[in-house]
Amino acid sequence: MTKTSIAFACALISTLASAQDLAAYPQVFTGPQGLEVVLAPTTDGKTALMRVSGVNHAIDKVVFLGKQEQRGSGTEAYVTTLDGRDWGLVQKQANRYGGGERYVTYLPGRQGAVDLAFDEKKSKALNTAELKTAYARQQKDGVQEKLARFDRDKHLASAQADLSSTDTSASSACGSPVKTAVDWKSIDDDKLKKLSIASFCGEVASQMGSMCGSNAGFKAKAASLGQIQCQFGPEMKLRVEGQKLVFTTHQDAPNQGDFVQQFLRNQ
Repeated sequence: MTKTSIAFACALISTLASAQDLAAYPQVFTGPQGLEVVLAPTTDGKTALMRVSGVNHAIDKVVFLGKQEQRGSGTEAYVTTLDGRDWGLVQKQANRYGGGERYVTYLPGRQGAVDLAFDEKKSKALNTAELKTAYARQQKDGVQEKLARFDRDKHLASAQADLSSTDTSASSACGSPVKTAVDWKSIDDDKLKKLSIASFCGEVASQMGSMCGSNAGFKAKAASLGQIQCQFGPEMKLRVEGQKLVFTTHQDAPNQGDFVQQFLRNQ
């Protein structure tokens, strides 16, 4: 967990500890497949307690304290810390089509926003005292703190699994082993949080598989260049060392796929 995230979390905790009362009218929303989202703002509107239920994830039924943030024009997000990152769990967005507004939730492990529908009956029945009690109990047990902490091992395992899948596809297309090894020491936590390492470091294997699929003549080249070493550096480079391809990538490098494909054609 970064210093910024720790400071952010501490600021939120101190906000609730300063005896902020919850506003009189909390909101409960429902979504697909039994999803329920509670949003209970404080009286000053700067923070809110949030709870998501009905999801197969560790955040299920955990009460978070979110800080209100404006994100661009027409978006109001309630932000907490998850996996070492600021996370806009619940957001109110201006509806571009037909006016009005819509509420959405961004769930960990799921792409895109999930639309929510306001449930008046559940909103009126919500017991905010119980919500605050649950938050305090979970906070004492360290539940939110554990979810806020960055899990490097989990991210590494996920990236390695994705890279292995790309290698398997390329190996099948080329008829010879393709294996990508990564210099994980060149990849700090910030890159793991923000970037898809498998997409960056899997680009060479991906392009090799594509070229083998479209040009049978390339398969002989691929058989001698199936070992790939990937690292992050100050600029994008690709070179041959013996029977190994050494790929240096950079998070801001443009046209990575074209660069790799052109290099492979010239081998």
